[in-house]
Amino acid sequence: MFSSWFLISLGLLMLSLVASALLRRFPRVTGSAVLVFTCTTLLLAAGMLAQRAAGGRFTFLNPYFLLLLPLPAILFALHLFGGQHFRQTADYPLAGFLQQPFSLRAALTRRLPLGLVLAAMCLFIIALARPVSVSTSKLPPTQGIDIMMIIDVSASMNNQDFYPSRFVAAQKTAINFIGKRFNDRIGLVMFARYASLAAPLTLDHDALQELVASLYLGIIDPSLTAIGDALGVASSHLKDSTAKSKIILLLTDGSNNAGALDPLLAARAAAAYGIKIYAIATASPPGTTIFSSREEEIDEGLLMEIAKTTGGQFYRAKNELELQNIYDEINRLEKTDFTQAARVSQHDAYRPFLLAGLGLLLLAVVLRKLIFIKVP
Repeated sequence: MFSSWFLISLGLLMLSLVASALLRRFPRVTGSAVLVFTCTTLLLAAGMLAQRAAGGRFTFLNPYFLLLLPLPAILFALHLFGGQHFRQTADYPLAGFLQQPFSLRAALTRRLPLGLVLAAMCLFIIALARPVSVSTSKLPPTQGIDIMMIIDVSASMNNQDFYPSRFVAAQKTAINFIGKRFNDRIGLVMFARYASLAAPLTLDHDALQELVASLYLGIIDPSLTAIGDALGVASSHLKDSTAKSKIILLLTDGSNNAGALDPLLAARAAAAYGIKIYAIATASPPGTTIFSSREEEIDEGLLMEIAKTTGGQFYRAKNELELQNIYDEINRLEKTDFTQAARVSQHDAYRPFLLAGLGLLLLAVVLRKLIFIKVP
């Protein structure tokens, strides 16, 4: 808003400066033009600085009132260059011999009250333009996908067939996946010998990413793997969800060898609640790398049956790149069509300008009537 007016005023100021240098016949007219456009340019520059200081969240509801901003400068120019036509003067024979030393009080008496009144007029004009500060806040989604992520924290996740380890690769890909699900509530379950809810469903993805990054092997007894219990904990926190879609991302590198709940029974219960399970196995086949296990660690049949029972899919990642691609594919399959809305709030900011103008006007009256008293 300010930039176009500022450039126009600056151009007119330059033209008036050139005219004042070339034209000798109309010094008062060109001088008045220089004064008017100088004041206008300064006011517009101050407005641009105020808008930048507010972070671009500053605007006017009635910007056409800003066209009145040159009016105080015009009045000042008329007072400065045309005031002598309305003054009565008397000639004294010896007036040329009278000394007229500069007096600060006399200068202030002549100019300061008028300057304060004109400045108050500028503030009143800005208040009439009704400045407002604009703030935008994102509204939480009213519908979306609820996701419970299950991460294996057993000892075998420290294997280095993934770089730098299966667990670190799982952390990085999970954090990256969370960062792409802007409108979805996501929770976290960690498991090894036991299963534990690490985070309930939340839209605070930054906090959830920090939590995933803070996990470590040994946070739960890492000796065994309780897949069924982990599915049971995740399902219990998703079953009452009213989201249009509910999914579980199960990431593990082992087979079920602990816990009280059978994994297939947990999968059937999840399917009854409308929960879909994506099972991700993170272990390279035996003999693939020097870090691969000698025997198969993954119970692929169990994980396939879990995913099939709930209408989900099974994936096998052999390295960290494949693991990232799996998360990317799930992200594409489970898209949220919801468009997040934003609420724009406007707060009036004219009161400071109005109060400041009234203060300057009162100060001008006090100075003229009580301090800078002129005696006829």
